[in-house]
Amino acid sequence: MSNALQQPLAFVDIETTGGSHFSSRVLEVGVVRVEHNQVVATYRTLIQPDEAIPPFITGLTGIRDEDVAGSPRFAQIASDLAEILDGAVFVAHNVRFDYSFLKMEFERLGVPFRPQLLCTVRLSRRLFPQFRTHKLQDLIERHGLNAPARHRAYDDAHCLWQFYQLCLAEFDLDTFEAAVRAQLAAQSLPSQLDKTQVDALPEGPGVYVFEDAGGEPLYVGKSVTVRRRVMSHFAADYGRAAEQKLAQRVRRLRGIATHGELSALLLESELIKDLQPLYNRALRQRERLTLAVAATTPEGYAGVALLDAPEIAPEDGRRLLAVYTTQGRARQSLHAAALRYRLCPKLMGLERTERACFQSQLGKCDGACVGRETPAAYNERFAAAFVRQRVVAWPYPGPVLIREQRAELPGATGFVVDNWCLTARLRELEDGTVETDPEAHRFDLDRYKIIRRFLEDPRNRRAITPLSSAQAEALMPAA
Repeated sequence: MSNALQQPLAFVDIETTGGSHFSSRVLEVGVVRVEHNQVVATYRTLIQPDEAIPPFITGLTGIRDEDVAGSPRFAQIASDLAEILDGAVFVAHNVRFDYSFLKMEFERLGVPFRPQLLCTVRLSRRLFPQFRTHKLQDLIERHGLNAPARHRAYDDAHCLWQFYQLCLAEFDLDTFEAAVRAQLAAQSLPSQLDKTQVDALPEGPGVYVFEDAGGEPLYVGKSVTVRRRVMSHFAADYGRAAEQKLAQRVRRLRGIATHGELSALLLESELIKDLQPLYNRALRQRERLTLAVAATTPEGYAGVALLDAPEIAPEDGRRLLAVYTTQGRARQSLHAAALRYRLCPKLMGLERTERACFQSQLGKCDGACVGRETPAAYNERFAAAFVRQRVVAWPYPGPVLIREQRAELPGATGFVVDNWCLTARLRELEDGTVETDPEAHRFDLDRYKIIRRFLEDPRNRRAITPLSSAQAEALMPAA
């Protein structure tokens, strides 16, 4: 049997007072420790959570406030729990849920807790792909697992041990080992990296930076779960050659926690432009961008003007039709649009002539350049040509404040945005004071894409507050 299957295993299940490991507490824990395919220790206990048990939790588990009244607090059982988990792979169903709760409980006591993780949901999905659902109840019914007290920690943990045994018996050793190794390998760390650097990474949203031996930046990334994303770079079965080269070259890594995903996205974009990391080629700041900006002739026909990026003003953001990396690509795209929508190359800025455009002579332009079709008919086709590319209109009558806050981080972060331009950043400190950093009022394509996606997501509505001009000015520091 391989090393992947010889490691000690701790099959774990917990019951909690709620769904968030930041605001809820562990209510019950059950553990089955297995070594060399034999149960060597078990552990089960109710835990006094120091808060009322919600009715829906009692309905699910049967655990009432009076049941835990005389139970130990987590601090009292921490050493016993750490002992039975010591050195074992942490196995659970939807393992991140159970792990995050226990990690938070240990962190409250100042005890680090970062075992290797094995998820039986992922194991079931890989070994039994023919089934659509992989909840624990599904596994119990599907495989005939013995669960005397469903939704109680020890019985559910023992079900996971039964499922593991079933998989080991049903599949050949190579197949089963590959399924286990796929998860454990994704958590392995290159030998040249210090584990303390990984331990210092944020669990939640933020940005991370990989550096080589000389401190030069190799890669900048972001994630809503930074540590997990960083570890995915070091999976044994690299998806791309570039991933493998990056993993071999990285010598140092650092993370920056943020209050939310928007903060992480904006910071990632700015760090890539500032640091110019080797493996972020696609997202590095280009020297120039070519902007296709809407124009109108005196006769009322829609046209195009090509401008360099520095020439665009914030108030012209809604005039943007499309953005290109080079003048050549811009002209190529405009030519294609002219042919597809029978648009006039002259009005599209592709031909300079006082006469009718060349395409009209070939019957491929309806003659807008010489007034043979109405502006209304021409402009309708023109709008259709750019509907997918153009910068959408700013959806608010004025500026907005976007605020992000996380329970585990002090303070909050705010962004004042007006007409897709980031005009100020706010830092709300723990004492309630606010520090403001004004930004240059300019249109930035990357920020536009990031902010647009954020504003269009209905889940973010509560984070957005429309501002009047006076309110926006009041947020700015005094001159």
